[in-house]
Amino acid sequence: MHVVSVNTGQVKTYPWRNGTPSALHKTAVQGGVYIETLGLSGDEQADQKNHGGEDKAVFLLPANHYERFQIHQPFGFLGENLTIEGLDETQVCLGDRLQIGDVLLEVTQPRSPCWKLGERASIQENWTMGSFLQAYSKEGYVGFYCRVLQSGSLQVGQTIQWFHDENPAETLTIQDLFTAKQFHKTAQHLEQLQIAIQHPALSDAWQASIKTLLTQLTHK
Repeated sequence: MHVVSVNTGQVKTYPWRNGTPSALHKTAVQGGVYIETLGLSGDEQADQKNHGGEDKAVFLLPANHYERFQIHQPFGFLGENLTIEGLDETQVCLGDRLQIGDVLLEVTQPRSPCWKLGERASIQENWTMGSFLQAYSKEGYVGFYCRVLQSGSLQVGQTIQWFHDENPAETLTIQDLFTAKQFHKTAQHLEQLQIAIQHPALSDAWQASIKTLLTQLTHK
């Protein structure tokens, strides 16, 4: 398990919807990068309401998703800060901790794919916006956000130490959590969402969103 690429981006205006500011496109950084409570040094977010903040300070994505989704672009194209190998959403669970050198991260939520991601894929790859977002969301291979518990510098090639809670009653993989919230079709999905809102690591945004969803589902 190691870091394949470290990526940051700056806010730029894109032609989508008559001009949209975004820092979705990120490029690889050479050398060490300092990570603190609000993320990587030099990384920006255009939409402060939906991106960034302490609960979503760092976005991680497995490198093999570029092949999975037929993206022929350099790492960072899909918006990730850290491109990683050796772990994916079927293994990583809510609340897991990742130690990378001095940096300690805690997993807080899956990524919620937004329309800007579909726009980029449709312009530069062989996708329509809707088909890409559907494929990206279908099986929960969406990447995950972390909060920073301990600041420090990291760089490409560093080993990731994975600290995972083995208690099956409390573990909820990122894939299962995303699928439960995205589709919420089964009793198991509802049970998983109930587990999620009791978990202290869950981001405030997903805590509120899941509570609203459960209220709607139980009052149908």
